Amino acid sequence: MGHDFQFEQGQSFGEWLHKEMWETVDFEDAPWAIDRIRRVENRLQADRAAASRLTVEIPWLEEVTAFTAPGRYIYFSRRLYELCATDEQVAFVVSHEIAHHDLGHVALFHGWTDKIVRLPGATLFALFFHGLERLVYGPQKECEADRYGLDLCAAAGYEGVRCLEIFDILEQRALYIGDLDMVYGPDVESDDELDENAGWTTKAQIWAWQKRRGYLPIRDRRQMLKKHFESKHSDDLPAHPTKNA
Repeated sequence: MGHDFQFEQGQSFGEWLHKEMWETVDFEDAPWAIDRIRRVENRLQADRAAASRLTVEIPWLEEVTAFTAPGRYIYFSRRLYELCATDEQVAFVVSHEIAHHDLGHVALFHGWTDKIVRLPGATLFALFFHGLERLVYGPQKECEADRYGLDLCAAAGYEGVRCLEIFDILEQRALYIGDLDMVYGPDVESDDELDENAGWTTKAQIWAWQKRRGYLPIRDRRQMLKKHFESKHSDDLPAHPTKNA
């Protein structure tokens, strides 16, 4: 399930990680939070057999993050979850993590088992994961997960434009902590550094930036997804209201 594997005899990595998380941090159990996350995960996975569905857990981590690993669990930090005002915002985060499973990305964790199982607790794992994602996934696979996740949201009937509002939250958070680089990338004036038609100097600039930061600028990431959605799901876009003559 979910490219899970045994790291020692009879011990599944995904189940080991879940047990470690439960032993070291609290998990959200308020009815409003659980009802919403189950509603979203069930809608996104409505066409999947019960045995192949992923389950979303909400650990009380201070990091504004979500991550997944081999196994059947997605971890959506309580700090990020409380910032999401709508089902659409939650759906994009969850669908992005589902994408890492469906696209086979989590299988790449296999070579990191020895390092991960030595970590003393789930909080350190969450922090370690930020750095690990840069090595294991990289910007290309994160872009793939973004596009796949947005398509999954659209297939589940979520409004794509509203799903992309999650990037407003991420941008506000980055600006709050003073990380302008995370928002704008190498060119403050451009939100199209990821465009396939961008000039070679722009592509070289964003390539170097990605290698240094390990992830994509928020505004470029949002712009890329906006164009992807418009090209692939133009029939799903809300009609513009016509002005009265």
